[in-house]
Amino acid sequence: MFRSSFARTVSTFNTRSYKVAVVGASGGIGQPLSLLLKLDKYVTDLSLFDVVRTPGVAADISHCNTPAKTTGYVGNDDIHKALDKCDLVVIPAGVPRKPGMTRDDLFNTNASIVKGIAEACAKTCPNAMYLIISNPVNSTVPLFAEVLKKAGTYNKNKLFGVSTLDVVRANTFVSENQNLDVNNTKVNVIGGHAGTTILPLYSQ
Repeated sequence: MFRSSFARTVSTFNTRSYKVAVVGASGGIGQPLSLLLKLDKYVTDLSLFDVVRTPGVAADISHCNTPAKTTGYVGNDDIHKALDKCDLVVIPAGVPRKPGMTRDDLFNTNASIVKGIAEACAKTCPNAMYLIISNPVNSTVPLFAEVLKKAGTYNKNKLFGVSTLDVVRANTFVSENQNLDVNNTKVNVIGGHAGTTILPLYSQ
């Protein structure tokens, strides 16, 4: 059911151009992600937002010779401008997990950040698709969903938790351990984005 719904969403996505926002664009994930989106032929308008340094990041990204218009927004007062008329919002905002920090500690730090972003999205771009990267994904996605539900804008087909990193790591680790070509190694990963629930499927 999820696969068919996602396939329909992607199929629709591939037939038109999109305005995309990256919330947390100045961070370690946000910057390379913004570059990849600038290179995507379906992105015609790239909106980069963060609480610091976004104008410089946006200026550098804008120099890439692809058609997407790139604009930087900085500070919480500008988040609604950044999200205005967006079709897709990718959210790597928040702090990374530090040594000695539990996932509960991480959630306590990132929850208020994600909640604020969700409230802004519900108000400014309620029909957009939301891709949540902010950790812990197992908790930030349900939190985001509850904010949207409260605002009356929740659509289960437009809210996604991004855990591609799990698949990338599984492919890399297995190929290294088994001396395989990583380009031809595919390990599906199911479960949640946490040590106790994540499950790579080695035998398929």
